Amino acid sequence: MLVSWLLLLAAAASWSYAYKPLSTQSLSGIADSKHRALELADPLMIPRVSGTPGNQQVRDTIVQHFRNLGWHVALDEFIAATPIGDTTFANIVATQNPEAQRRLVLAAHYDSKATPEGFIGATDSAVPCGMLMDVAESLPFKTTKLDNTTLQLVFFDGEEAFVKWNEYDSIYGAKHLGQVWAESGDLERMDVMVLLDLMGAPNPTFPNYYPSTDWLFHKLVDIEKRLYKANNMFDLSSPLTYRGYLMQDDHLPFLHRGADILHLIPYPFPEVWHTMGDNAEAIDPKTVERLTVVMKAFVAEYLEITLPTQHTEL
Repeated sequence: MLVSWLLLLAAAASWSYAYKPLSTQSLSGIADSKHRALELADPLMIPRVSGTPGNQQVRDTIVQHFRNLGWHVALDEFIAATPIGDTTFANIVATQNPEAQRRLVLAAHYDSKATPEGFIGATDSAVPCGMLMDVAESLPFKTTKLDNTTLQLVFFDGEEAFVKWNEYDSIYGAKHLGQVWAESGDLERMDVMVLLDLMGAPNPTFPNYYPSTDWLFHKLVDIEKRLYKANNMFDLSSPLTYRGYLMQDDHLPFLHRGADILHLIPYPFPEVWHTMGDNAEAIDPKTVERLTVVMKAFVAEYLEITLPTQHTEL
């Protein structure tokens, strides 16, 4: 056990040297800039059950967004058996610099639940997808000081169960991509996977789920505190501590293969979770803006991105 903890600390130390906090001016610049997470999430807020035309439409929207940005886009397409028959799935993997050997991976799922019929899933997870799309288009990635590390965004298909959540009827896309990456060696190129889920409802509380990424979790807390001091649009959250819950989500196939996971999912879940109320009306724009600012700052700090000294729209 002591050896395991020493290895854990060594791994954390090898990461932490590359993490450079932004100046107060740069943080304020991010907070004051334009944020389009909700605008980008809007066309995703349709029923998008895996294997349906709605799912294909949302996939095409996400793919086109990243192609317009000049990112490398790959589809992990496959067919899997489900309780409703064989179904086609497609994970989206967008990489800012495919030549980089190391990856900071941010992820969310883009499919929606099959029942109740017409379910939208604004928090689950159209808004997290919109946040990732906003991060990608906002930051000047060419100014990063880390030539060997890049941002990679994964949009999972098939997170939701078709009938009842169990180990067989759930996270189809994550299970497939986890296996593909394990075989290709891409799993070992990932520094950490930051998984976003159930975001957008007001007053969320995010527990700290995994000790191995405790230092990164507290970087997020520190960003929020510094934004509070620098920009009065921010309120401080209640103190967050390690909770140790094992949430069933897309990170599990990667966690079980030894990957480090930072799971950003609120607990308790939003009141509208898995109900028809999980639509655009359930979203608090100010909450989304604050979370998006924190994620932009986190990525900028992790990748040591140099931001403009004078305020311009990022």
